[in-house]
Amino acid sequence: MRRPAPLAILMVPLLAALAGPVAAQPAPPPDAVDPWATSFRPMPFHQIAEAVTARYAGRLLAAETRPPSPQERAMGAELVYEFRLLTPDRNRLNIRVDARTGRFLEVAGRGQLQARRFAPAQPQD
Repeated sequence: MRRPAPLAILMVPLLAALAGPVAAQPAPPPDAVDPWATSFRPMPFHQIAEAVTARYAGRLLAAETRPPSPQERAMGAELVYEFRLLTPDRNRLNIRVDARTGRFLEVAGRGQLQARRFAPAQPQD
């Protein structure tokens, strides 16, 4: 029968000693939770997609989350939903929306005015 190598015998207590302090660390108190992690609530993705298609005629090609640009961050955006939309005139629009507020931040591409859906006029009293 083979005897274990002396190095292996020394490694077992060393590994146990190193693992002990990590497991013994107390959990952070509940009030130490990062407030941003609990206060940031983005709007549901499908709700923003509906707002985009309500404002612009066309078919959504793609949608994804993106970090805000420096200008968007200066306006208060923390996360951006970016949509690519194909208009009826076969133009492509890139639309960036603030994920938290639903505010349209940027619309880029040809044919924006032709694809824009305007709200019906409200009757005057």
